This record gives sequence, structure tokens and C-alpha cells, in this order.
Amino acid sequence: MFTRYPRKALWVGTAWVALLAAARFYGPPPPNSPAAAQTSVPLATPPGITLQLRTSDVRVRVATAEALVIADARGMSLYTYDQDTSRSASCADQCAASWPAAIAERTSRPDDDWSLLGRADGTRQWRYRGAPLYRFVEDKAIGEAAGDGGGGGAWHVAVFRPEAGMVAPDGIAVREIADAGGVGLVDASGLTLYLLDGSATDANASRWIPLEAPEIANPVGHFSTLAREDGITQWAYQGKPLYKFNADQQPGDINGAGIDSRFHVALTLRFFLPAGVTIRPHLELGNILTTDRGATLYQRDRVTGQELHPFRMDHGSPALGRALGTATCDAVCAKAWPPLAAPEDAVSSGYWEVLKRTDGTRQWSYKGFALYTYAGDKPGETGGNGIYTLAQVGGSGIDPNLFVGGTASGLGVSALFWHAVVP
Repeated sequence: MFTRYPRKALWVGTAWVALLAAARFYGPPPPNSPAAAQTSVPLATPPGITLQLRTSDVRVRVATAEALVIADARGMSLYTYDQDTSRSASCADQCAASWPAAIAERTSRPDDDWSLLGRADGTRQWRYRGAPLYRFVEDKAIGEAAGDGGGGGAWHVAVFRPEAGMVAPDGIAVREIADAGGVGLVDASGLTLYLLDGSATDANASRWIPLEAPEIANPVGHFSTLAREDGITQWAYQGKPLYKFNADQQPGDINGAGIDSRFHVALTLRFFLPAGVTIRPHLELGNILTTDRGATLYQRDRVTGQELHPFRMDHGSPALGRALGTATCDAVCAKAWPPLAAPEDAVSSGYWEVLKRTDGTRQWSYKGFALYTYAGDKPGETGGNGIYTLAQVGGSGIDPNLFVGGTASGLGVSALFWHAVVP
């Protein structure tokens, strides 16, 4: 008995290959693109701290959650303790046997929300917004948070809620803007906000819409108001006027990025990107991950009879990606699909993790899925997108339980497909 993959999906994949083989990027990211400009914005997570979805169900495909769990480099959830202060960590001795401290690397440095607490043994413990962080020894898998609420409610899993630390006026919020590679400011409709480096009167009014503030608005936090010559009162962030772009129609759009070198997405935090990786716009696919040299990055996913894989809106379950691991592309496969190599000193951070292949080399994964380039691509091409292939499961190290309709013996054939990776 074989796992049957949908003919429609294969037909769509073939059509995509034909259509997209000639597609090109708009070009290298301009100097003021989010990928180029975000280095001046604080990191959301320092090296060795990752962001994980609070789930371990590999059959849950949609990668969304109310809150992201802050975790260590191995993906184990981190916790705070009510009895701690910003200057001391009170969990020691017997307590520490169940709740070991989250120890930072010797090379770790504080950054914005992240600080380091010196310990008596000479090590340093991570603090998030002043709260010392710990692991829980009974957590066994990435995404688990069995210690949440422990100790009579004194222990809390550390969650990534960047909006919690922002004091903002009504109508302005903080949200993840994936295509911009970070967390940024949005208006009441969720549309991306932009900062102008210059005078508010210099903007092209037909394209850049001032973010209006009530006439009686008062400054709050990093937000202030500007009185414009046209009579509009405009919100500013850290002294820079805020705008919307007229071509942004949906939350997450960043169509204004790169249009005018004076405007930048209003990022408050940036996500870690490995050296040599960037986010680029593509004519057909929107924003995707590539190397600095223009090589599209791909992940390999399973095919099921119920899905047509709208990968632009659905990255896939990180737990599924980890379950597939590197087994979907062995040494023979890697000749056509070279793994995205991670250096020996690479450390997992944010959405990025380091995997070890069977030959001992190290490979980057993003949101749980191992990443590859395609040998058939030239810079700027996406010829590998939508390629469907048969794959033996079970005997090849791929868990047959991850596929719909697996055989009773645990062996069979299913289909896998490659697609470009969205942020």
C-alpha cells in the first residue's frame, strides 16, 4: 500500500516550475531595505536564545500561536520565578536541581531587553526584562512548558510579547512584521508604519500618508506629536514622523520599503539572521529568504491529500520540520540541493537553529525546517519552487507516521515537495 499524493498538487507544482523558472528578484536589497537597515535596531533575541511555538504536535500544520515561548539554544522553554528580583536569583541548591539557571556563553553581551546576572560560580545568567531565566528539567521536547504554574504558581514560562513593554498611544500597536525581519509599529488596522529621516514636509503626500494624531494628543513614552504646515497633527516615534504607504493594503505589507531612501519600516526589534542570509522581494512570490549572492533558500515538506500548500501564508509546523529533519535530503539529494551550511561556531538564535547532518557537517534550519539551495538555480531564480518527488518513508529514516495513509509495516512511498522559504 502506498501513500497517494494528489494529482492536482503535482500538476500545480509542475506549472509553478514552468512559470517561475524565469522569475527574477527585483534586484539586490537596496541600502535602506529592512534587511540592510535593521542592524541599528536591537535584537529580539541574543545568540543562544530561541523563539519556539508552544506545541509539539507534528500534525498541526499552521504555525501560529498566541504567544511565542522564549527558549535556550536547544529549544527548551525558559521560565521566570516570582521570588527573584532584578539583582538576585533566589533559586539555588535543591531548587536549582529542578530549575537550573539559563547560563549565557562567555562571549554573550547584554542588548536592550536582555541583561546578564553574575553568579557566585563565575557564570552569568540570562535576564529578560530584568527577570532571571531558568530551565525546567522535566521539559523533554521543544515546545513543552510543563513547569508553567509550578511552585504554587510562582513559576511562569517566559513568553515573547514585545508589545508588553511598549507604551503607545491609542491606535498604534506593536506586531511582528515578518517580511521586514522584525517587530514594528502598526496602525489600528494592522498596517505597517514607516519612519521618515527628514522633515515631515518633504514627504510625497500622494504616496506617504501622515499618521494623524488628535489635536489634544499628549506625548507618551517614545511618542510625540508634530504640528505640520498643512494643519495636521502627526504622530512621531523617537522624534521621527510616522507614515503609512498608500500601496500597503493588508497587515504585514511593506511595499514602501526601498521606495524612498529616507523612509524605513518602523522596527522596534529585529530578528536574528545568519551571516550571508537576507530577505529579498520576488516578482512572483513576494518576500523570500535568499543568500547574499541571490540563491533562493528552500525547505522540503510533506504532501498530503488535504493540502495545496499555500506556503506564502503558511510556513508549516516547526514540529513537523524537526521531525523530518535532514532525512528528507541524503548525500545523493544534497548534490542537487546543497544544504545551507552553518559554521562551526554557529549558535541557534531566534527562529534559526543549527542541525547536524549524518556526515557531521552543520546546517541551518528556519522555523524547524532544514534549509537548502538548488543547484539548478542561477542567482535570482526560483526554479526549485514547487518540485514534487516521490520519497520512501520508514526505511530511509523518515517517520511514516508523519504522512497520511502510511503502511502497516511502517514502510511505503509518499511525496515530498520543495518550496521557497518565506520569512
